[in-house]
Amino acid sequence: MKDQTISPEDKIIQATIECIELYGLQGVTNRRIAAQAGMNGAAINYYFRSKKALMERVMKTTLDNAFNWEDFEELPSSTPHERCVAIFEDLIQGGCNFPGMSRAHFYAVLSEGRTETEAAKRLNDFVNHLAVDMNQRGIDLDEEDLHLALTEITAAVMLVIMVPDLFQQSTGLNLCDPEARHRFVSRMIHRLL
Repeated sequence: MKDQTISPEDKIIQATIECIELYGLQGVTNRRIAAQAGMNGAAINYYFRSKKALMERVMKTTLDNAFNWEDFEELPSSTPHERCVAIFEDLIQGGCNFPGMSRAHFYAVLSEGRTETEAAKRLNDFVNHLAVDMNQRGIDLDEEDLHLALTEITAAVMLVIMVPDLFQQSTGLNLCDPEARHRFVSRMIHRLL
């Protein structure tokens, strides 16, 4: 029988993600991480050498999970539009599941205007990769218009990922609800692509 216990490193990574969700990026401390993991505070330095190294690993791991193109390959793809809808719905679902992590990844972009961050790079790579994917699947737009449309869709999606409740009070839009999310994404994609 396979041992299903989680490694101490993975336990600390999970606890760090949970702390970011609970306290925000600025509220994460070694003490909070250790308490969330049910471990001694020295374990962070033992397994990761420093909080900075731990945070770098957490950010890389979660960015890899958010923008893992292999995961997108498994989504529905009978038409380019259906595929695009599925990809953006998946991104929004991730934002609904981990809103604190989403904001943490783009904290420097949003608060300091720094666009050279790894998250900004990965987002731009995502748009470029999606453009190639849509082009190969026969979307009927020239390259420039396709990039522009995908950038518009991505910008709108990223706004609602960063602040999922932004439009809930005025419009009742709750993008964490699968039906509302599907309607929002489908409408946008069918208008722009």
